[in-house]
Amino acid sequence: MVRMPKPPLYVKPLVAVGALTLVVSFLSAHYQLESSSAPAWLWRKLNEFETIRENVDALKTFVGVDDNDYSKYSYWREKSSAERRSGDVGNIDFSGKGLPVFTREQLQLFDGTRPSKPVYLAVLGRVYDVEKGKKHYAKGGGYHFFAGKDATRAFVSGDFTEEGLIDDVEGLGDQDLLGILDWIKFYERDYFLVGVLQGTYYDANGKMTERLVKQLIDKAKEWRNSQAKESEVFPPCNSEWHKDSGGRVWCTTKSGGLHREWVGVPRKLFSTATKSYRCACVKNFGSPLATTDEKGKRGDLDNPALEEYEDCPPTSMSCKLPAKGA
Repeated sequence: MVRMPKPPLYVKPLVAVGALTLVVSFLSAHYQLESSSAPAWLWRKLNEFETIRENVDALKTFVGVDDNDYSKYSYWREKSSAERRSGDVGNIDFSGKGLPVFTREQLQLFDGTRPSKPVYLAVLGRVYDVEKGKKHYAKGGGYHFFAGKDATRAFVSGDFTEEGLIDDVEGLGDQDLLGILDWIKFYERDYFLVGVLQGTYYDANGKMTERLVKQLIDKAKEWRNSQAKESEVFPPCNSEWHKDSGGRVWCTTKSGGLHREWVGVPRKLFSTATKSYRCACVKNFGSPLATTDEKGKRGDLDNPALEEYEDCPPTSMSCKLPAKGA
């Protein structure tokens, strides 16, 4: 009788999976985490150990799990690339549902000064693991002042003093709020969300505060929508700048990335809120686009928010800008 070889016993992989199950169960119960959150977070951490990865690979082979099927499950992936790389802030889930809640004291433990702990930072109360950028965020790195805290305001103010590294955004303009949301998109795309911070933007149960919803998210989205509509009427100019010779702004039917039938002429478009201006291509014939109840032959040239560039013919589609100090 021919003896059939016994199938190998994958003791280590089975033990590892059993241990993983016990640890997940304990963490879920102890921290009252939803089942969708704890396994993903814990697996990402355990996957950093080579022994764990080898054991799981062996178990996959034993049970016949294909890598293509394996990659479909959210437990084994941080987030789908489509979700992670979405450019629309409206696609980001700000709810904090199922995520661990950190106190300020707990977050401070992840400030990059402890070799045994990864580096975390928070923006708008959303806590990100930035360990893969440790050279920037750990002690000695150029952005170490962001680690272990929520310094949302400093991301747009540029004030990296102790007084400036705070989460309060009171008094910031709409464009600054949009800048903060752009930082959120950056961290969503390049790093991993590990929790939320109890305080200004999330409560002890991880629910969004009224301040986060009304004063920041909704307001910034509303302003961005209004800016998009403004750009349809006043598309941005093309521009170039040379340190020695100065610069130039000009208009085409595609300037500002907005395709249209008319070219327009460059004008300074002032913001009533900030008193600053940008270059806009302005329709200079026919009825205006900014208002629908007026008719004329000068387009939007008479809009009170516009101003001509100095030393530039009013009908020119291109204007030169003097070098600084000239």
